[in-house]
Amino acid sequence: MKAEYKKIIKEIKRRNNLEYNLPEYGNAYIDSVYEYNFIRLVLNYYTLKEVFDEGGTIMQDKPLIDTLEDIHTIIFESVMSEDGVENSVDCIKRLADIRKELTDRMVVLTSYTDALQIYEYVLNRVEFGITGEKYDVDIDAFSERIFKYIFNDNDKMVINSKIQMVTAQLPVRMTKSKFYDYINATLNIYKGSDKTSVDSFIDMVKSTSVIDKPKGYGKLYPEIYRMIAQLDETDFKNLNLDAFKFIMEQFSLTSVHLTDMVSNHLILMEIVNALYSILLAMPYQQNNGEALKAACSMTGSLHDAFISGGDIPEEVDLQFEKIEGVQEYLSEDILQFESVLNDVIEESSDEISWIMADELFKRLDKISKLMSNSLFIELNEDKRVEEADDIYIRNKCDELIKAFGEFFENHSKEINRAVMGAVFSNMPVLFNSVQEIKDYIDHSLSKCGNESELMACGKIIDEMMSEE
Repeated sequence: MKAEYKKIIKEIKRRNNLEYNLPEYGNAYIDSVYEYNFIRLVLNYYTLKEVFDEGGTIMQDKPLIDTLEDIHTIIFESVMSEDGVENSVDCIKRLADIRKELTDRMVVLTSYTDALQIYEYVLNRVEFGITGEKYDVDIDAFSERIFKYIFNDNDKMVINSKIQMVTAQLPVRMTKSKFYDYINATLNIYKGSDKTSVDSFIDMVKSTSVIDKPKGYGKLYPEIYRMIAQLDETDFKNLNLDAFKFIMEQFSLTSVHLTDMVSNHLILMEIVNALYSILLAMPYQQNNGEALKAACSMTGSLHDAFISGGDIPEEVDLQFEKIEGVQEYLSEDILQFESVLNDVIEESSDEISWIMADELFKRLDKISKLMSNSLFIELNEDKRVEEADDIYIRNKCDELIKAFGEFFENHSKEINRAVMGAVFSNMPVLFNSVQEIKDYIDHSLSKCGNESELMACGKIIDEMMSEE
């Protein structure tokens, strides 16, 4: 980062000469994100062109193809047009609609993923009983290996992550009431926090356990849902070897297909977020660097290749050296700019209004979200903070436990245990001592009377530990 920008950020932190420093900061920030996102757009547009040219899954996804056509049009009308700034307002509105469509579809795909993971849990645990294969598990020695694996690291975050992974795979041997106690204890952690944090946790739990099914579930991507529907009707206790092999083959094909679908949506959302950021910055940016010129040219060439159905032009590959490494140094600058953005918006609103830069900083705030690690982040979330008190926590807990109770009544013991395991893997660690963790491991293994399940857990956890 240029020394002058470092100085400006320091001055802003000290609230010195804001009438000069805020516009300088805003202009430098907007130029950086404009160039960064143009390169981001090119890299993902290029990747998607490669995926598109390979054919396969993406060619079967008509909604995604239709969305891609809309994006091509927006690119042509904005970053490839001399009237790009004038067209940007309308293009931004259309991109907002596209983001919602992609998000809604991704929610359904995520729900399908959660459902398949639950059934994979069950299939793994009946496998040894059906195939007749063996995997030796010495409970005492296995318990000791797990315990050492968890605590062979001094980093608390790593330890907690290992606990979550292990408890997600250990045989679930707890009563429903004990499971509800864990739910209650977890929700009580959120007491005094923002209500949205509580709601987000509950939404995650319901999604993971497939208690709540999003709009479009069962209708979007029916080729994936058919596998889930088949598994819904499967009697896992009475599967013969031929039926098991057929299900596993179909399950594998569906899982690969779903993974490809998700990957394609992620790439497309990267493109949308980058393009959205570019259009937000476009009316304000003054950047005219060589890397930016190259990125603009490459975007146009890739667009034309998409439209014509041709290969990626050689000139695109030749221009990569002009943008190589630029994203890396820009990202360092952007991190420093972003580090003070929230404070600037919250503490200097009067000064921002005085210099008539309200719209600029609103756009920077939105661009910051579009560049976050959460591709599907809500851009217009309500920033009001409402505290989650005892009553709110209790009501939410009662609602969640009631939902689980209804789910458990309508599903088999195997599915219910899979759901408990899935929820456990996404909950914060609630053990109060090392001994409590050891006791939980010992109890889970010793109380597992199902030999097939015990062998499956032994194999899965051994493989997980061997990857360290």
